[in-house]
Amino acid sequence: MIVGAACLFAVITLVLRFAPLPENFGAFGALSIFCGLMVCGPLRWALPLATLFAGDCLGQVMGTPGMGFYSAQSMLFNYLAMASMVLVGSCFSAAANRTKNAPWQSWIAVGIACLCGSVAFFLVSNFGSWLDPLLPYDRSFSGLMTCYWNGLPFFRPTLQSDLVFGPAFYGAYQLAPLALGIQGTRTR
Repeated sequence: MIVGAACLFAVITLVLRFAPLPENFGAFGALSIFCGLMVCGPLRWALPLATLFAGDCLGQVMGTPGMGFYSAQSMLFNYLAMASMVLVGSCFSAAANRTKNAPWQSWIAVGIACLCGSVAFFLVSNFGSWLDPLLPYDRSFSGLMTCYWNGLPFFRPTLQSDLVFGPAFYGAYQLAPLALGIQGTRTR
């Protein structure tokens, strides 16, 4: 069931990429965190990164402004940043899967994972922007801080979307057995 849910969330994430949402407001981070929290094995990493790549490919082919392929160095760091969100999710996996004794703890773990994942994405992706030779940042500590400062307006919608879609994906997965009339099928 978890693989099916993760694949469904990947499709939703991809569709939302082309929806008229505010810039940097999307579900890629939430998908990465969900996969880190709930999916095991190579799919944990492959699904969010493949979904991001599919979105980049579609954006490029469709000629959608602001989507598609751009600076290879910046893209590499964005993919690393997405992988860092999977890693954050996996660090909170045990806490998010504690549902029998204290289910509220799992929701707190999901919220904290979303917050930490957003911060990780911000730090890694903006570090890549600082290193990008096409961007006008000095290769100094001051230049790095300027890059992070300039990235703050983009952090807010990223954090908001992760805090919306992350718990939504997790909640939908938790409620799916009830909605489908299935009991005791929680597998990882």
